[in-house]
Amino acid sequence: MRFDPFLKSSIKQTSRLIAVALFLLAGLALRAQGDMRFFGTATKAAQPLAGANVVVLMDGKQIISLTTGRNGKFKFTIDLGHQYRINFSAPGCVDMHMLMDLRVPKEKAGLYPDYVAEIPFFSAGDPKVKTELFANKPFIKVVFDGSKGFHDDPSYRFIDEIFKNPEEERRKQLAIKEAEEKAKRDAEEKSRLEEQERQRLAREEEDRKKREEEERLRNSNKPTTNPTNEKSDEPSMESDEIRLEREKQQRLEQEKQNKNVKSQYENNLLKLVAESERQTNLQKYNKMKSASESNSVVETMRRDAETKAQNDTLNQQQKAKAQETATNKQTKDQQVKVLVETAATEERKDKAGKLKTVATTNGGPLNYEPSPNIVITFLDETFSDTKTTVISWPGGKKIVYKMEVYWWGSTYYYRDDVEIDETTYNAELAKYKK
Repeated sequence: MRFDPFLKSSIKQTSRLIAVALFLLAGLALRAQGDMRFFGTATKAAQPLAGANVVVLMDGKQIISLTTGRNGKFKFTIDLGHQYRINFSAPGCVDMHMLMDLRVPKEKAGLYPDYVAEIPFFSAGDPKVKTELFANKPFIKVVFDGSKGFHDDPSYRFIDEIFKNPEEERRKQLAIKEAEEKAKRDAEEKSRLEEQERQRLAREEEDRKKREEEERLRNSNKPTTNPTNEKSDEPSMESDEIRLEREKQQRLEQEKQNKNVKSQYENNLLKLVAESERQTNLQKYNKMKSASESNSVVETMRRDAETKAQNDTLNQQQKAKAQETATNKQTKDQQVKVLVETAATEERKDKAGKLKTVATTNGGPLNYEPSPNIVITFLDETFSDTKTTVISWPGGKKIVYKMEVYWWGSTYYYRDDVEIDETTYNAELAKYKK
């Protein structure tokens, strides 16, 4: 008994499809734990950065350490189902890190996403960036949204924090300018008051000198002795008054000199403080001016980051759609296999039921053995080609022969999964094919 040629061709083609589908399913089973490929480029001032260090920690334990190449590029592969911290460092640059939460539900464990990122390094003293924030916060977070795949966390806007706010810097600049103008007005007012005090002291000194001159003239016109050569206390009293007045004037002069020295010292000190504040404010102004000029660069980087996030989302959607299409195809192939096997079984039962009893001899039936059904299938695999021959009879009895030929030249023969030699294999198949 033989199958119809068309049915045999269909079964052979279906068997081949089923074998391929089983091979794919077996491959998926072996790769049930998905992984992510990370493709990165380290840059500084929009130029590739070579020699940067990249360290990957999985659940707190270091698993990867590498250095970027001359083009700044690097790559590695990490398994899904874990949390990762990736540290970035380079000489002269501020240390940074990013977080990746690759934990997924069990039904999503077979994903194999790619993540592409540009890692911008910043100088440790970059005036446009708040580099002190990198020590406590990751510059980016990667999360799984539950349906579309992995992407940068849209609620985490660290990029908006690290760049200095131009409006805030403008307000600081205005405050600095107002402080400088106030200091200038205060210095001018102090200088005016000091000039008034100096003029007052000068007038007092001039008046004192006039009084001394007048006193000297009066004393020069008075007699120094009595005509009778008698002693008197009056000249002695006048001399004491002159001496006291002279000592008083000397003290006033000394106090004036001390006051002038003190005033000069305070003026010099005030000038030094004002000059120091002016230099400090000028440096702050230059920094704020540079930050304002770079505002357009910051905005461009922000737009690029948003565009990249959108592209990553679209790529994940396309991958998910392709995987869903492959799953649907596998399901369809499985259903076709079941349908063909069911049709073949029904046909064998139908033909077996139509067999008639052979005429008897000497009161009993003749010995009768129905012709076997022979089905041959071929399976092309990566390393070998397999030919399978199934010999079956009505009632469910069957024998399965296999011949496996490997690309390096080895050939193996089996009967019901038990290895046999080539002679036995060819002899038994020739017997059933007669």
